[in-house]
Amino acid sequence: MLKQKKILRSYPTALNKQAVVRQFKNLKPIDKTWRDAHAAIARSRSDWLIGMNLSRLYTGKLKNIGIIGNYAVGRSISTVLNLICQWEKSIEDFKEEPIYELTGKTNINGKEIDLKSTLRMVGEKNKTKFISTLKAHGLTSKRVNGTVALIDTIVKETFPPIMFTKGDLYKEMNRVAGWTQARSKNVMQKNYDDGYQTYPRTDAGEIPRHQYEYLKEGFDNYLHAIGLDGKFQRYEMPEDKLKKYLVKESADDAHYGIVPTEKIMGENDDVTDDQRLMYEVVVRKALTMLIKPYQYVSNRLGIKANDIPMIAQNNAVLDPGWKAILMPSKKKSKTSKKGDNSKEGFDYSKYVSKGQVLPVALKIDVGKTQPPKPLKSIQIYDKGGIMEKAYKYVENKEYAAILKKTKGIGTSATRDQALASLIAKKYITVDTKDVITVTANGWLMNKLLEGSEVSDPTLTAKWEEEYKRIDEGKSNSNALIQQTAKMVYSEIKRVNAEWNTQEIIQYYESRKKEFDQKVSLGKCPVCGSDVIFTKDTKNSGKWDAYRCRNKDCKFTIFKHFSNRNISEADVKKLLDGKTTHKFKNILAKSGKHYDAKLILEKDDKTNQYKLKPVFD
Repeated sequence: MLKQKKILRSYPTALNKQAVVRQFKNLKPIDKTWRDAHAAIARSRSDWLIGMNLSRLYTGKLKNIGIIGNYAVGRSISTVLNLICQWEKSIEDFKEEPIYELTGKTNINGKEIDLKSTLRMVGEKNKTKFISTLKAHGLTSKRVNGTVALIDTIVKETFPPIMFTKGDLYKEMNRVAGWTQARSKNVMQKNYDDGYQTYPRTDAGEIPRHQYEYLKEGFDNYLHAIGLDGKFQRYEMPEDKLKKYLVKESADDAHYGIVPTEKIMGENDDVTDDQRLMYEVVVRKALTMLIKPYQYVSNRLGIKANDIPMIAQNNAVLDPGWKAILMPSKKKSKTSKKGDNSKEGFDYSKYVSKGQVLPVALKIDVGKTQPPKPLKSIQIYDKGGIMEKAYKYVENKEYAAILKKTKGIGTSATRDQALASLIAKKYITVDTKDVITVTANGWLMNKLLEGSEVSDPTLTAKWEEEYKRIDEGKSNSNALIQQTAKMVYSEIKRVNAEWNTQEIIQYYESRKKEFDQKVSLGKCPVCGSDVIFTKDTKNSGKWDAYRCRNKDCKFTIFKHFSNRNISEADVKKLLDGKTTHKFKNILAKSGKHYDAKLILEKDDKTNQYKLKPVFD
C-alpha cells in the first residue's frame, strides 16, 4: 500500500502553531530529498568505516608502546585537529620582523592631523630598499611641503547584516552576556522547542518573505515584549535592499536565519531568565531590518608629499539607526581611535582646498609584526571560522572552490559537536578565557596522520563532489563506501610501514612536557603534580574546575564558588598559599551577601583542602 502513496516532506522551521500549519500547506516532493538521503547514508557509513577501523588501529598500536588513551580518528575531528595544529604551529614558528612605515602630521585650523602614507615595507631585508625609496623621493628631511590632491565629505549609510545563523547567535550571546557555546546551544534549543524562535541549527541568515511580513506587522508588539515601547519607528526598507535578506519560498534550504516566531514571549510566560535574554537578543536583531539605516559622514584628506600619497580620514555618526537597538557588549568598549570621533567629525573642506600647499612633518615609524593570536573555540565553529574557511588550507584550486561553495567542513549543526569531541577525546583543552591549547595527545595524533587523506580538508571536498554525483543520479552510496574502504586499507598499510616506536615516544614526551608547562597553574598541595583547568562539556560548564593532573589524586578547586567565579589568576595565588582578590557580594547559604578574600586551607577532619573566606 505504501508504494501507492504519494510521499511529501515538511520543512519545520519553527514549532509554533502558525508555522506548523504553514508548513503543511507547503509540503515538498520527496524526490530531491530522497537522493539527498542516499548521499547522507553514504557519508555516515563512510565516516563509520574510518572511525571504527582507524581509531582501533591507532589506539591499539599506541597502547602497545605504553601510550594509553582513546585515540579517535574521523574525517571531521581529525581534519579540524589538523587545522588547529597548523594555527598553533604558525604561532610557534613566528619570527618577529620590523615594519618600516612613513607617517606624517600637518596642522589645519589649529588642529593636528595625522597622515598615513602608502610607503610601508616589512622585514629587515627591506630596510635598505625603504631608505632608498625615501631618498629617491626627497623624503629624508623632517619637514616637506605637501599638496592637497584629494578632499571630500561623503554621507554614507549602511544596512544591517542578515539575520543570525547558529554561529552568529553563539557569538552574540558571548558578546552581550559572556555565555559559553554550550549555554547558548541549550537555551537556543529550549526557545525553539517552546515555539519562540525559529530553527536553531542553521547556516543561512536569510529568511522567507512571510517571516519578514509577520515581523513587520508585529513590530510594535515585539518592541513591547522587550520593553522598548515607542522607542523606534518602523522603517520600510527599499525592495532592492530587502532582497538581500530574503529567500524564495521554493528554496530547498529549510534552514533559514534565526528570528522570533509569531508567538510573542509574554511577561508572565513560564520561561527562564536565560530564555528571556536570548529572546531579547534575537528580537532586537530581527527588528534591525525594520529600523532606518545607520548614517555617517566620511571626511577624507589626501596629500601628495613628493609624489608619495598620504591620507587622513575621520568618520562622524549622523544617525545611529538600526545600531541603536542592538544590546551593548558585556566588556567595556575601547576608546575610539584618534581621528575617528563618533560625535563630531572634522570637515577638511571647510579649511583647505584642492591644490593648496601644506607643511608636513615626516616621521619614520618602526613597528613589529605580531604573531597570530591564540585560537579561541568560537573561531572553530563560528561563521568565518576555520571549519568554514578550510578551503584556505587546500592547495588544489578545484577542491578549494568546492569547499568554499559548500562552506567548508561540517554544517552549523555539527561544527560545535566537532569541537566538543576534540575536548572529550583530550586532543585539546579550552581555558577560562576560551583559548584552545593542543594537548600532547592531539599533537601526537596529528603527527601520526601526516600524509594521510583522513586529516586533509581535500577529502571532504572529494566527498562533496561525490554527493553531487549521487544527487544527480550519476552515482550511488555504495561507490563512496567502496572508495572509503580502499582508503582505510591503504591507511592501515601506510601506518604499519612507517611506524617508528622510538620516534613516536620521543615526540609524545616532548609535546607532553611543553603542554604541562603551558597549562599548569601551579603545584597540587597534596601530591605535587600540576593543577590544570578542566572544562565540563556535559553540563554547560556547571562543574568546571581546577584539578590535579594525577588521576589518583582528588584535589579540586571548583571554578564556581557560590555566585562568583574563581579565575586562573586567583588559583595561582591559592596554590602559592596566598589569598585571592576581594570578591564582592558573595551569596551565603543564609541568603545574605558578604565581601571576602578566599584562601585554600586543609580541613584536618576530612583531610581535604577547601576554600575559606578571609575577612578584613
